[in-house]
Amino acid sequence: MAVQIQKNCFEGLTGALNDVQTRKLWPTTYATDHATAADPHWHSEDVHGWVVSGNFHLNDAEGQRLELVPGDKFMIPARTLHAEGEINEPVVLIIGLAEPLPGDRFLLTRDPSTL
Repeated sequence: MAVQIQKNCFEGLTGALNDVQTRKLWPTTYATDHATAADPHWHSEDVHGWVVSGNFHLNDAEGQRLELVPGDKFMIPARTLHAEGEINEPVVLIIGLAEPLPGDRFLLTRDPSTL
């Protein structure tokens, strides 16, 4: 599977939360103004994300840079290799998962060699 991007598919926080509710997902807010780039990894869960503000990018399994801006939605299927890019400006994402996970299990990164 590959990272899926939907450009300009919602408006603002209300639009993102409406989509979360429609999809019956559990939302979490991720807000930061700085993050270092992640190494390639995968998750056991499907990860849905809505870019509410700021610019953000992901790198797919082939290393292609996928640019995301407010109004864009992404979905990373479970067991899909990817990497989050460096963040140097305020960014707010809504992350939606099929089930709520406690902090010690929330989006654990998995080693690419175990795929």
